[in-house]
Amino acid sequence: MDKEKDGIQFESYPVPLEQVTAYTRKHSRPASVKGHYATRIFIRILLASAQSLSWKWAYRVGTGIGKLMYWLKIRRDTAMVNLDIVYGEEKTPTEKEAIYMGSMMNLGRVVINYLRLPFMGPTFWEEKCDWKNESILKDAMNRKKGVLLIAGHIGMMDLPGGKFGMGGYPIAVIGKFIKNRAIDRFVVETRNAMNLGTIHPKNSMERIFAGIRRGEAIAMAVDQNMKKEYGIFLNWMGRPASSVRSPAFVARETGAPVVAGYCYQKDVDRFEVVITEEIEWESIPDDPEKELAVNAQHQADAFQRIILSKPELWFWIHRRWKLQPEGFSNPYKQGAA
Repeated sequence: MDKEKDGIQFESYPVPLEQVTAYTRKHSRPASVKGHYATRIFIRILLASAQSLSWKWAYRVGTGIGKLMYWLKIRRDTAMVNLDIVYGEEKTPTEKEAIYMGSMMNLGRVVINYLRLPFMGPTFWEEKCDWKNESILKDAMNRKKGVLLIAGHIGMMDLPGGKFGMGGYPIAVIGKFIKNRAIDRFVVETRNAMNLGTIHPKNSMERIFAGIRRGEAIAMAVDQNMKKEYGIFLNWMGRPASSVRSPAFVARETGAPVVAGYCYQKDVDRFEVVITEEIEWESIPDDPEKELAVNAQHQADAFQRIILSKPELWFWIHRRWKLQPEGFSNPYKQGAA
């Protein structure tokens, strides 16, 4: 690896925790705030309250938040449209309702865990959060080409970054600015606390390439509805969806290995980060655009396999199929086919 001006370098992964911490603090985007005193006080109260809970009570509170969202039918109509697209007649209305309820329960637990886990220090990640298939990640990282982590809105969402960063693997995600700067700073500092760096959204590609050159893992979500000018239409569980193309672009330009993974809560006080597979690159040198599309589809397929294996953990309330190609209707509009 090239040595940086500050002397940070990664000879072999996983690296010592203090190296990852120093790296994250240097390369994570800053998040300053002026004013917003009420929000800042409210966040402190939330943090103190959540961190005072036992594991059992934290689980109960998270479950309660999820039940409340379920009872309030938060974006239930959207979830049911999505479930119909994916499962059709394969699952009964009762089974689809159970998946929606499980998704809300998981989201409630994400909320409470986000206020607790990043601040627990390395002992939590060592003793309460397990790896599954770490060898896939370790092998990919030790090729010294950086790594792309195909991720998305499933399970504990941001939180697997803590297992990476506190486990000796430098990692970062692209973090859009949040309008309320107090919340924006809270999110960035929460990620920093678990050694998950945040990449500035402006000129993010330049920062991603630099991180890859330094041997960093870059997490990129592939399950968002993209604006037409930034996306590519892919087959997303049986129907076209505007999808992110940048992970395939980065992989092609850098040669970085691509792996897929997620994190879930498997018990009251137990979590697991799962690396599911390495996604091999399919070379089509005579047609660069087709090569990009084919490999973007491979990456999307890898994440779809995760969703289908644990559907109750995915964020079903997102309008994943909102943008459609010509000839396809918006499924969220009343009367759409």
